[in-house]
Amino acid sequence: DIWMLTCISSTLSVLPFLSRSKTAVLTDSRIRTMNEVVSGMRIIKMYAWEKPFSALVTEVRRKEISKIMKSSYLRGLNMASFFCASKIIVFITFTIYVLLGNPISASRVFVTVSLYTAVRLTVTLFFPSAIEKLFESRVSIQRIQEFLLLDEITKTSVALSKEDKKDVGVELDDLTCYWDKNLDAPTLQSISLSLNSNQLLAVIGPVGAGKSSLLSSILGELPAEKGVLRVKGQLTYAAQQPWVFPGTIRSNILFGKDLEPRKYERVIKACALKRDMELLPDGDQTLIGDRGATLSGGQKARVNLAR
Repeated sequence: DIWMLTCISSTLSVLPFLSRSKTAVLTDSRIRTMNEVVSGMRIIKMYAWEKPFSALVTEVRRKEISKIMKSSYLRGLNMASFFCASKIIVFITFTIYVLLGNPISASRVFVTVSLYTAVRLTVTLFFPSAIEKLFESRVSIQRIQEFLLLDEITKTSVALSKEDKKDVGVELDDLTCYWDKNLDAPTLQSISLSLNSNQLLAVIGPVGAGKSSLLSSILGELPAEKGVLRVKGQLTYAAQQPWVFPGTIRSNILFGKDLEPRKYERVIKACALKRDMELLPDGDQTLIGDRGATLSGGQKARVNLAR
């Protein structure tokens, strides 16, 4: 009977694990959806899309809750066995014992009850809990393992020496890149070009031509499958979506570097921030961000460029 109770409790502990792996997938989906909604809240408010996106988030959360409820029911059933299983097992044991024609006595009853009481805590609580935690840790380890077994990004860019083509800043030689290796066609195929220093260049082309992918490959965000990328010096990147952090305008521009007054003034002038500084109450010491002044999109872009 004790072995039967152990098997039942173990089974009830394993079932939540099977539901837990499915719940983790739904939780990841819900978190991704929430991140997209929060990051695009301004657009959602602008176009009055609150109700459709609210329904989307509610539906994703409903699916997640349904899986969590199944696991909770199984855990509750397992916990209920802790309180009633020993009594049911004692009843079944003595019923079968008497039906087989065996005499029952107080000594046998007390010994049997004390035995079941002694093993109840271990069999119906500690042992199932250990199995449940073991399988939950297995799910977490599998997720970590999948991340650690991803392909490492190898550095394919080679620094250009001063002797190699003095005017060349970036050189691509037969570069082929994939965003997704499962696709037959590469994102960039056999690209070869040289970009000279001290030039203002623009990449133009139709939608889907690979403009952003080309820039991503130069930045090292798009790994190269074949070919060589050579870069002389360091690269700086000003994103299309400007980013500022809570703090002063000066701290956003310096970004942890020491202040060099002459260079700082040249940067302010080159990025057309002088007029903005004059309009702000505290100049470049004005606080911006969540608890500070609100900058316009153009001002954020200029601060981003100055950084």
